[in-house]
Amino acid sequence: MSAGLTQPSEDERWRAIATRDARYDGRFVFGVVSTGVYCQPSCGSKRPRRQNVVFFAGPREAESEGFRACLRCRPADPLDAGQHRRVVREACSYIERNLDKRLTLRTLGEHLNVSPFHLQRVFKRAVGISPREYADKLRVDRARLLLKRGESVRRSTYDSGHNSTSWLYSNPGTVLGMPPAAYGKGGAGVRINYCITDCRLGRLLVAGTERGVCAVSMGDSDARLQSFLRNEYPKAVLDNTPTGLKDWVDRIVRFVDGSEAERLADLPLDVRASSFQYRVWKELRSVPYGATVSYGDIARRIGSPTASRAVANACASNPVALVVPCHRVIRSDGEPGGYRWGRERKEALLEKEAENVRTS
Repeated sequence: MSAGLTQPSEDERWRAIATRDARYDGRFVFGVVSTGVYCQPSCGSKRPRRQNVVFFAGPREAESEGFRACLRCRPADPLDAGQHRRVVREACSYIERNLDKRLTLRTLGEHLNVSPFHLQRVFKRAVGISPREYADKLRVDRARLLLKRGESVRRSTYDSGHNSTSWLYSNPGTVLGMPPAAYGKGGAGVRINYCITDCRLGRLLVAGTERGVCAVSMGDSDARLQSFLRNEYPKAVLDNTPTGLKDWVDRIVRFVDGSEAERLADLPLDVRASSFQYRVWKELRSVPYGATVSYGDIARRIGSPTASRAVANACASNPVALVVPCHRVIRSDGEPGGYRWGRERKEALLEKEAENVRTS
């Protein structure tokens, strides 16, 4: 077991085994000397004799002593699907109720009666981010709401569970995508440089701040592309010069033109996003070049298996096309489905990626 919960005494551990107490699953495992097998406390196998039992902090320690995992209770993965859902649900609820407190894995583990190690692993597998990142996203969401209501940055910071305004400026750049006061005013005071250039699929707009790319769009009309940017950042200062953009623009054009398998996953982003959009877009950036996934696939990967429609909405609202490759999301029947910049462009992008993969 990782550092976190205090190990129960030997008597307490034996009582947990004798009563098959599932609350201790993940807190320790026990090995049976006569069989060479190790189990979790709630295992339904025949209870061993006390003199044949040895205790271990976790599977790694048991296996290092030559014990093998029980095939019945699977102690190397001590929480079943139902328990996973319960733990994650209760962890989310606890975090949401205690955003004004300092939350640690140890605190959460003690509250849920699971080890910090298993909590971290199960939570990240289900939600896509760690408990700490989840808490930060909730705090950012709360700050965003308060800012939009007209609260000051300082008041929004304190009401979001922090005692320093520096957190809002330094921590959530990938979430708010701009200084929080500017976000509350629709991007007022933020300078965005942009340029519009030709590419294989028509006209291409690329815009960015000093932090990263904040908008990418394709179309046939420069006026519509400029309108798209203005709608995304209605009060920002827009400067139609490519200052600082050249490398980003060149790479995005090479990606669209497809003369080589240009990959954009390392381009810095400076975008606004809700917690859900952030999870979807982060997952999309991990989809390999030339591969496709369905909306349902993404929903399952971020721990929201019934949220296919919400995933589709997050894709449709993606302001940085290509860098966040929502064109790689297709329907479950294999059809390309819709695309904010036109189905023909989506099909052309997918065909070129597939071709580059085949010839590489």
